[in-house]
Parts: sequence; C-alpha cells; structure tokens
Amino acid sequence: MSHNRNDTNAGVEALTGFSFQRNSAIFLVLENYDILVGSEFFICIEHHDDVIFAELNDSNEIDKIKAYQAKKSSSEWAVGKNLAEIIAKMTKVGSALEADQISKVSGYSHELIFLTNKSIRLGCGKKGKGEKFSEIIRESNVFVCYSNLHGNIQSNILKRLGDFSFDDQQLDNLYFKYIDVGNTDRSQRHQLAGMLSDLFKDKVTDSAAAVDLLLKLFREVETVYNQGNKSKLLDVSKRVYSKEIFKAIDIICSKAKAFRLWRENAQDLSKALRIPVSKSSRYAEYLNDCFDYFKDLKQVEFQKIFRFVDDNRDIDEVSFSDVECITKLSERFARMHQTQLNETLVSFAIVAAYVETRNAR
Repeated sequence: MSHNRNDTNAGVEALTGFSFQRNSAIFLVLENYDILVGSEFFICIEHHDDVIFAELNDSNEIDKIKAYQAKKSSSEWAVGKNLAEIIAKMTKVGSALEADQISKVSGYSHELIFLTNKSIRLGCGKKGKGEKFSEIIRESNVFVCYSNLHGNIQSNILKRLGDFSFDDQQLDNLYFKYIDVGNTDRSQRHQLAGMLSDLFKDKVTDSAAAVDLLLKLFREVETVYNQGNKSKLLDVSKRVYSKEIFKAIDIICSKAKAFRLWRENAQDLSKALRIPVSKSSRYAEYLNDCFDYFKDLKQVEFQKIFRFVDDNRDIDEVSFSDVECITKLSERFARMHQTQLNETLVSFAIVAAYVETRNAR
C-alpha cells in the first residue's frame, strides 16, 4: 500500500530537526565501517523516513533497506501514545517501501528501526496485577526485534497501536536500536570526532574538520524537496552514495598524510620548491585548498596539475625520497606547462596530488 506522508517535506522548513538524523547517519557508517567499506549503498535523509540506508547488489538493484526513525529524547521511552504513534508511522513506511517502484532483487527485505539515544522500556502488566514482562533496550542490549519480544509485550504494543492507522503485516520488520550519543548537536559531533580518531588513529589530524566534511555530504541533499511532495527512491537527488562517503574519508586521510609529509620535510621542500617562509608556515591552509580544488571539476588548472602528477609516475623510478620526487615533478611541470596559478599554489598542488596519487606515508 502506497502511503503519501503529509510531512514529506516538513524537515525542509525545520532544518534544526535534521542534526540528529544527520549525525545518526554518520554514526551508523562509522559503527559498521569495517563491514561497509568496499560495499555499494546509498543513504537518504528525510526521504520515506528520517534515515534510509539502501544496500545495492552488483546489478545496482536494492538488496535490503534499513529505514530508521531517529528520535533523540531527554528521558526513557515507554510503551505509550508517543511511541505507538511512531511505530504506526513506521509500519506505513514499510508499506511505502514495498510499493516503491525502484528495482529490487527477488529476495528484497527491509528493516524498520526505531533509533534513539535513550533507553526504551517495553513492558506490560501493572504493579500488583498479575505477572509483568519487560525488555529494556540500552547500552547492554542495543538491538531488539519486535518478533523476539514476549507475546504479552507484543499484545500491549498492539493495544496501543489501536488508536492509530497501521499495517500489522510490517510489525515483524520492526526493530528498536539504542545509540550512545548525547542530546545536543555539539556533543554528538564531538563523539563522532572521537569515533573517527579511534577508527583511523593518526590517519586523521583534525577529526572535527573531518566530521564537518562528512556531514557536508548530507547537507547537500537533505534540503532537496521530494518531487511532487512524495518520496520516491528513484529520486537520485536525495542520495548520498557510499563511493562519495568513502572518497571523503580517503581525502580526510590524504590531508593528514600531506600535513605530515610537509611537517617532516618542511625545510627541504620549501627550499627545493622556492616557497618563502611566510607562505610555508601556512601549509595547512594551502594544502586544504588544493584538496578542495581537486574535487571541483571547474578548477581546470588544478585538474591539470593533478592529472600531470598522476601520469608522470616514471619519476618515482629515478627518485630516492618523497622530496626528490616532488622536486622533479615540479621541475618537469614548469618545463612542460604554463599555468595561471602562482608558483606557490602550483607547488602545494603538486605536493597534495603526490600524496593522493601515491598514497604516500
């Protein structure tokens, strides 16, 4: 059954409501990074549900979808009107996903996951009136499936759902997940930075800036209006692809490598490339700009430098250090090409391109 949600574009008018969904999406990627790296998927924000995580097969068909209803809270959740209304909406999302016309594999499946940063107490029975049952989703029990709940708890949830329109056939796809993050955007970003540092160690020099780069990917799609005010997975403008996420992480790591290469060889590189001390001390600013320009296809001069460094790998065979290789690349580029960029920018662009193309230490 197709379901056209009245709040399909509600988040576009309330951007402050996006932060937890955005941050949760990055949390989920980092939490499962070792499993996800190299796989094909895309993520949508505020599209059918708060966060849509679609796994793709080799034929670019959807194999599985995890649809997250992401809600932060300042207090524990319990089986009541608020949670029942959310669950009812989630079952309608499940129906809409099944009806969506995007190409799916024959064994397609989906999970409808209520994601929150506070514990969820699912229970039944009243004090002093018969046997009570409860299941608490929290730090020690972070993921629970509705179908695995005690029958009495399921009956209590069904009773609460009676006040709302819902699809009972979707309840077996229902899950509850706890994530250990703070309640404010600032605290969540701080924790994401910590996850990046733990995951990539010294490969990331500025984890806060790295988080900003990842979140920028989602900001670019989250405010795109759904066409016809209706969610459709075929709408590619709402997607952030795995290759974009992994590319951003590669750039984050490449920046760290470039910074380290410069710091360890600053005097030799400055002298060989004729970069004045006043500009050499601003290496982080110059290198950051170069990596950003490499991503912008309109920056023709930077694209030319990147291709030159990538193509001229024969210099690696006759060089005995990174400094010597970069110096020879710089000298050959000056002989073979003219550019509108100033000499300092060209030099830093060659350093940045060398690190990204050679995967330098």
